[in-house]
Amino acid sequence: MRTRTGGSAAGVVLLYALILFAAAIPHEILASGPDNAPGASIIDQRRAVEKASRSRYRDLEVASLIVILVAGGAAIWWTFRRK
Repeated sequence: MRTRTGGSAAGVVLLYALILFAAAIPHEILASGPDNAPGASIIDQRRAVEKASRSRYRDLEVASLIVILVAGGAAIWWTFRRK
């Protein structure tokens, strides 16, 4: 019976992929909101904030879809490899 001292190659690759993915998230996603000019009206400020939040959530949806697809593909690959 073999014993493993380290992780499998697929696990290591998945770990590095997730770390690189987390490092690749743009700073705008993590920011609290856009900087508006002090003289802008309330409507313009709300419009800018709504636009920024829509694009931020769209980016998060794309990122979560990528994570789901990668995790699902890794699970399927792991299942077939076990057999």
